[in-house]
Amino acid sequence: MLLSDGYNTVGREDTQAIDAAREAGVPVSTIAFGTDYGTLDLDGETVPVPVDRATLEEIADATGGSYSEAASAAELEQVYEDLGSQIGYTTEPQDVSYWFVRAGVVLALIGVVLSLLWTNRLV
Repeated sequence: MLLSDGYNTVGREDTQAIDAAREAGVPVSTIAFGTDYGTLDLDGETVPVPVDRATLEEIADATGGSYSEAASAAELEQVYEDLGSQIGYTTEPQDVSYWFVRAGVVLALIGVVLSLLWTNRLV
């Protein structure tokens, strides 16, 4: 999931990120958040921050993800709801009984040693 205005200011180039996602088999869903006339106030200076929809669409298309747009918080919540129904998870059961067996064996050995010490049979 990539929530962005689409402009790359730090990190790797878009093409490198797309290649890495493809190589890993990870679809990247993108959300263009903002407006064409968006601005940001940095230390009293107004900086324009328009949305680069083309870049975000390219990332989503190239990796097999989906592309969405949100210009407000309400629209963003709707996009999250839509994506939440698409994104799933799987539960994989794992056997952890060996940890309990190991702990039981260690506790039994400690009990044996303490018992031998207590009854003076070790000396």
